[in-house]
Amino acid sequence: MSHRREILEAARAGDVESQFALACDYDFTPPKNKKLAIQWYHKAAQQGHAKSQNFLGESYRDGWTVELNLPEAISWLRLAAAQGEPNAQLSLGAALFYGDGVRCDRAKALAWYRKAAKQGIASAALNIGHIYRSGDGVAQNWHSAIRWYLRAAEAGNLAAIHWLGRIYGGKEQYTENRRKAFHWLRLAAEGGDTQSQCDLGVCYVNGRGTTADPVTGALWYRRAAQSGDVWAAYLLGLCYRDGTGVRRNCRLARHWFEKALALGVNEAKAALEAMPQTIP
Repeated sequence: MSHRREILEAARAGDVESQFALACDYDFTPPKNKKLAIQWYHKAAQQGHAKSQNFLGESYRDGWTVELNLPEAISWLRLAAAQGEPNAQLSLGAALFYGDGVRCDRAKALAWYRKAAKQGIASAALNIGHIYRSGDGVAQNWHSAIRWYLRAAEAGNLAAIHWLGRIYGGKEQYTENRRKAFHWLRLAAEGGDTQSQCDLGVCYVNGRGTTADPVTGALWYRRAAQSGDVWAAYLLGLCYRDGTGVRRNCRLARHWFEKALALGVNEAKAALEAMPQTIP
């Protein structure tokens, strides 16, 4: 509270940095007051403060403390982005790409993503990778897609790391490279990406890009399944049914098959029907 009192007088006198600091204090420091945070962001934004404009734009975009208003959000994000605020550039790029509150323009979206990526925003680099991978608004270009995914991955973006594993793993229309797939899948799995954990389990069980190690593979299936990956639940059921990397256990096999089936994995139905009725 003492810090808040210190900057309140300067903020009331019109000092824009104090207004922004006070808004952030109300926003993030207990006792919080979201409505006062918005008021001070607004005062600073009206004076041209780029970060305040960005926060205000995000608030109207998300309906945070104010009524959701996409056109209002775009107005503030444009002002902030034009001043070089990278998070506003990313948000404006996304709005233009999907047509949220503004007419869809994927060429302009890509331009704003590039500006944000140039300033080190990994999510912008990821989005550019997606654009080149899918050929959405540009000619599909795998070389460019991978280059942008690598840029995002090097900045620690988990989604980009996952996509590199997926691409090199042959799940997209790109030449499979099992060694590279294993490298990226392991990084993504260790980072907590559940689909990558499942795919890494497949690598270990089948010796794809690494020495076969069914025990480690089953452990990754379990980790992914416990985090909600439904295909991993099915594969873990297969492991218990066949004794792959674990001791054969029909009861646990049935448990994981039932879990997978309940979540929409149709292959689990046939697996359950083929299971013996007695439980060893």
